[in-house]
Amino acid sequence: MKRALLDRLKQTMTKQNYRLLLKCVLAALLIVICVEILARRSVDATVVFMTTRPLTYLYNAFLVFLSLCFALLFRRRSFSLFVAGGVWIGVAIADSILISYRSMPLTAPDIWLMSSVRTIFHKYLSLFELGLLMFLIAVAIAGICYVLYRAKKHRAMFSFAATHLVAFMLLLLALTPLMTKMGALQSTEDFHNLPRAYRDNGFCYCFAASLITGGVGEPEDYSKTTIEDIKEGTSVLPETAQDPPNIVFVQLESFFDPTYLDDVSYETDAVPNFRALREAYPSGLLSVPCIGAGTANTEFEVLTGMNLSHFGVGEYPYMSIVDAACPQTLASSLLQIGYRTHAIHNNNATFYDRDLVYANLSFETFTSLEYMDLDPEKDFTPTLWAKDACLTKEIQKCLTATPESDLVFTVAVQPHGRYPSEYLEGYDYLSCEGMDESRKIGFEYYLYQLMQTDAFVGDLVKILQDYDEKTVVVFYGDHLPSFNIQPEELTYGNEQTTEYVIWANFDIGNEKRDLQTYQLAAYVMQLCGIYEGEIFRLHQSNDFPPDEDLLFQKDLQNLEYDMLEGEHFASQGMILPTSLRFDVEDISISSVILLDGVYHVYGQNFTRYSRIYVDDEECVTEFVSKSHLIARGLPLYDGSLIDIRQISAGDELEILSRTEPHVWNAPRVPDSGADEMNN
Repeated sequence: MKRALLDRLKQTMTKQNYRLLLKCVLAALLIVICVEILARRSVDATVVFMTTRPLTYLYNAFLVFLSLCFALLFRRRSFSLFVAGGVWIGVAIADSILISYRSMPLTAPDIWLMSSVRTIFHKYLSLFELGLLMFLIAVAIAGICYVLYRAKKHRAMFSFAATHLVAFMLLLLALTPLMTKMGALQSTEDFHNLPRAYRDNGFCYCFAASLITGGVGEPEDYSKTTIEDIKEGTSVLPETAQDPPNIVFVQLESFFDPTYLDDVSYETDAVPNFRALREAYPSGLLSVPCIGAGTANTEFEVLTGMNLSHFGVGEYPYMSIVDAACPQTLASSLLQIGYRTHAIHNNNATFYDRDLVYANLSFETFTSLEYMDLDPEKDFTPTLWAKDACLTKEIQKCLTATPESDLVFTVAVQPHGRYPSEYLEGYDYLSCEGMDESRKIGFEYYLYQLMQTDAFVGDLVKILQDYDEKTVVVFYGDHLPSFNIQPEELTYGNEQTTEYVIWANFDIGNEKRDLQTYQLAAYVMQLCGIYEGEIFRLHQSNDFPPDEDLLFQKDLQNLEYDMLEGEHFASQGMILPTSLRFDVEDISISSVILLDGVYHVYGQNFTRYSRIYVDDEECVTEFVSKSHLIARGLPLYDGSLIDIRQISAGDELEILSRTEPHVWNAPRVPDSGADEMNN
């Protein structure tokens, strides 16, 4: 049997087959050149990469060659080779387009994220651009179908292709650690700066790494004993203080002090309130995990105290892990000592699956855009992002909703891209000098939105100054704006550095300290006299060590693995999700009036995303006010059930919540001219 297999394999080892392999090698070399030109958007930069890092270039070509070898397993070889090469070119084209809107390169998790971010495509692409994109996709699909139709079936060479594919994969397994040790490749654990990693290691290697990495790897010494030793090391911390304050986190979209840009001058100061707070209260630089995008990842690090460097390349834990796991978080830790936990975001609830993962992060309420009373003419920017001024009222609502101490985690959105590339009517700008012309118009628009966000910061502090409960507010930027800002343009930090400031209506000192994002919550808790949650206690007991402290990172990774994928030794059992409720104020129906075939529904806390349903059928609904909706079209019968449902701002077919049904009782005495009240 073995001899027959060997004989069959020898028969396939022909010059013709090896010439085909050689053609695959040449094709792989050319494909990588095309991919790098698209990814770098420069022929010169690609030539520099190939000449200065030839081994890295060849390694990337070897990855592409492996995919072509896989294509040789099929009889329609011309089609399978076309698809294999086309996929690499296709993702490189997608990356080149994506770089136009943000500073982070394309990763495999971005593709999985499409179901969530599709709701904001219209904010980045015009109708023409969307139409063109759909047309090009249709052309690509048609091209694939045509090639499949025209492709001939060749003589099978499965044994030849499979044997060589296995051999080359074994070579890859041996080659990768060798290349890493030689410095020709960077270990994925060191991908702290993703754009730089793509530039240094090549697009194909980095994108492939994002396909196969994910989650937190199990540490070699992970065990119950290891976790208990880590917990024992935090026992030196004091007990949590009595009567802790309200804690409000405000994550500011694309927020930074523009005066840190070298050789750029401004018409007026865009962030006077933040700068004044920075001087008077605890503050410092904040090293964030993303560049120009990735809000949810900064959010994840703050809420969990976990270091994203321990996760997969380009991973979004909200979409890959937290949707099915309940880690110990800032919210869960504060819940244990009597806090009420609230989340606020002036964008649609389903973005980054927040409507699902916030329950797993231990929030009790979530107020999203769909539950805010916003005027579409006044409360949105020209690029259709909600203005941050609306958040002041929502934060106040959360603080006053319960008598207990509150955690209010707020994610702002106003200065979000896409930024205009020409001066447009109806858009406001803040003039600056010294910015290069390719970015000047968009940056001036951003500055005006930034100034309004800073005004929100000032207003919130002013309102909470005299609040009758002790309150701490943490303001911080999630990442730099997506203008491809380079380190040499900044007078501080780098392209992954923002700032934070911690304000309070009582004395908390004025310490200046630079932090990693995953250390911020633990630091705030310490200032408030709170020592809860194993990861936060680890940060506190080690006095917030630098990122390079390998022993600390090892302990941190053990706790991360234990909470997300391990045996939950630290929390002594799994943490259960909360029963997440939308908004702190209930939507309810008080009465329904039928007048000339029109239903007038009265109640509380309606918004423009409220829809009237009669017996599970949606009515065409008109928003009149927070207490009044109008509907037409569906008949009412005695005993009909009427309820209000909140639809997603990103997808009208998705229902976020619904009220208790209101029973319609048909009028017993006909009255042709009078209104009928349903009590």
